[in-house]
This record gives sequence, structure tokens and C-alpha cells, in this order.
Amino acid sequence: MATRSASPPAAKPATAPARAAAIVLGAATSLRAELAAGTLRPVYVVTSGDDPARNRRAERPVADPAALLAVAAEIELAALAKGDRALDYAKVDYLDGDHLAIGVHNVIAGELRAQSLFGGRRVVTVVHAEGLVFGDGKAKGKKAKGGEGDDPIEAVLATLSAGDRAPPFVLIVVAEQIDPAARAWAALAAAGAIVEVPPLTAAALQAYLDHTAAPFRIRVQPPVAQRIWDRLGGSDAARLRSTADRLILDAGPGGHITVAMVEESVPMDREAAVFAITDAIADQDLIRALTVLRMILDHAGPAARDGQVILLVGWLASHYIALAQVAEYVARGADVAEIARLTGMHEFRAGSLARQARASRPGRIALALRTVAELDLAHRSTRLGDRSESALRWLEQAVTALVRGVPLRRQRDPRISSAL
Repeated sequence: MATRSASPPAAKPATAPARAAAIVLGAATSLRAELAAGTLRPVYVVTSGDDPARNRRAERPVADPAALLAVAAEIELAALAKGDRALDYAKVDYLDGDHLAIGVHNVIAGELRAQSLFGGRRVVTVVHAEGLVFGDGKAKGKKAKGGEGDDPIEAVLATLSAGDRAPPFVLIVVAEQIDPAARAWAALAAAGAIVEVPPLTAAALQAYLDHTAAPFRIRVQPPVAQRIWDRLGGSDAARLRSTADRLILDAGPGGHITVAMVEESVPMDREAAVFAITDAIADQDLIRALTVLRMILDHAGPAARDGQVILLVGWLASHYIALAQVAEYVARGADVAEIARLTGMHEFRAGSLARQARASRPGRIALALRTVAELDLAHRSTRLGDRSESALRWLEQAVTALVRGVPLRRQRDPRISSAL
């Protein structure tokens, strides 16, 4: 640990030099230009870029996993141009990299050092590396030291020469999302570069549909991708892509992919639907919140609408109760992994709730719980008149109140107008 040297009272202690900003390459522009010019870096972190049009409070979208792997394959092709794939290439899946019982980071470091006498440059691709944290490269049953330079991957990175135009290896790490400020990712970026792949947005999904369908003369209605996005919540890039592929298959050569096809064959995901509504509420986007609400109810059909309204009230209640619980842990400084462990939630759901908790304005979660409780009481009332229509109207009024941040006013007149 650094110690402060004796100095006159007026002197300030020396500060550590600032960490250099990571080099970020665009997958379709600067990366391809470098590879075409024969430039290779020893490390590439292939991950999702951001959507410049994204609402800053909305969840950051991720790239299609297939697109991430395609960029990694371009780097592999360039790095192995003068070598033999059978001798010089290794692929490590971070999710099961501990299969040798010596730690996934030891596996990666060992592969990087495994230079062939008859081959060329060593190329190692690590996939599913979202959870990469330095200090994990330990034998089973042993405690990691966790200090700077203790990790096996760090030790290999330390052997690199600054500005080496012919690195002895190329390490390609593929992760849907990273924290560039975290120790492991900062060290990897400092040794090479971060390659950002455009995220899968609704517009990108529409472009994918149009491009893939064109050779089969399949026409695609312009709103199709947005409707898929709304129904699935836009939270799972792989699922969005597979749904688009299935619609192309269903349409067949010369066919037509319509919004009606999406509504008939793509069910509204419960978790995605609730998060889509509550995200719109947090963003104070009343039109989007009510549109998603109507999509859920219209898909259920008139006969099942009353029951679906009651289910939605229950889902909203469960969501805001869980959100209140997660908000307490967020206020205490707990990270997503700790929240998932303490609550028993899946880490993805814990992360989504933590994101909403951080974006929520003071008092909004408590107001939401009161609003949902009042809505439940209103639905239990015998004065609703035409139950199915009144239940829907009360639900719309509750969503409107949540968006505006005002209490739900108890109205004795059941003929309140629809918020739409």
C-alpha cells in the first residue's frame, strides 16, 4: 500500500496518474479499417454499443448474440491469416470454463501461452464472459488473493510490450454488456481495444427482417419489428431475433409478414409486459403505457378481458412490492448479485428492478403501492356497473395516475371516461 511521504503542511500529496481512456472501435467502421490495413491488437473486447436515440432512463439494449460472434469471427479470420486454425486457435466458454478444475482464468491464460512450434500466432476466443472479474482464476477450494496482478489473465497481459505491432497472441473476449470502469475490463481495454457492436433496437430488427426476407421475395410491413419489440418487451435480443426468423419461416417465399401475424403468433410475455408498462410509467410516457396495456388486453380477447384485468392488477402489485424490496437494498448500496442472493430472484430480474429503483423519483414507489391497493379495492366493489368495462376504465385511470404521479381519486360514478 502506498504511504504518504513527509512534506511541508502546505504541500499536497502526489496523486496517481489518471487511467488512460479506453480505445473504442466501431465494429463496422474503425475495426474493419484496422483489420484491412493489417493492424492487430493483442486484446479485443467485443460488446454491445449504446443506442444514441435511447432515453437515458430506459434500459440499455444489447446486441444480437449472433452479431457479436460474427464480429469475433472477423477478428479471428484476420488473426489466423498466416496460421493454422487447428494448431493456433482455442475457444473457451466462460460459463463452463472451470471444467479442468483449475479456474476458468487459468484455462484462458494456459491457452494464451500454448504457442505451437509449427503454427503462427495464438488466437483465443472467450464467449459468454459477462461475469468476468479478476481474482477468479484459482484452483477449486482455494481463496483468491484478489490483489492487483494476481489474476492469471493479468499476468499474461503483463508480458505484452507496449505498441507491439506483432503480438504473440490475440485474445478476443465476447460479452453482451461490460462495465468499462471495472478492474478486469479496464485492464483488458488498456491492453487492446473495446469493439462496440450496434445494439438490437426496433429499427435494427426491422432492417434485419427486410434484409433477410428480401432474397425470398417476402414483404414486411414497416411496423412489424416495433410490434414484436412491444410484445416481448425488448429485453432479450436472442429471443427477438429468433422470433423474427420464425415469422420469415411462417411467411414462406413470396409471402407477407404483417402486424396481424405478430399479434396472432407472438404472445405478450408477462414479465416483459409488466416491465414495459412500469418502464413507460417511470418515463412518464402515458401513450406508451396505455398502448402496451391495450395490447395485452386485446390479445386476451373480449371474453377473457375481465380476468386479464384482474391478473394485471395482481402482476402490478407483485411488481411494485418486489420493486420496494429491491429499492431498500439499492439504498444500502447492494449490487445486483447481492440483491439476487438476498431476495432469491433471478439475477436478470433483480438487475431490471434495481435499474427501475435507481430511476424512480422519491415517493413514487410508495404512491404506486397505494394506487394498486386502491385499484384492487375498486375492483372488489359491487358498484362497478358493467364490470368488464368499469374494471378496464379503473385500470386505465390507475395507470394514468401513476404516470402523472398523483393519487388515484376514488370516483363513485362508474361511467368515468376511458383514458384512451
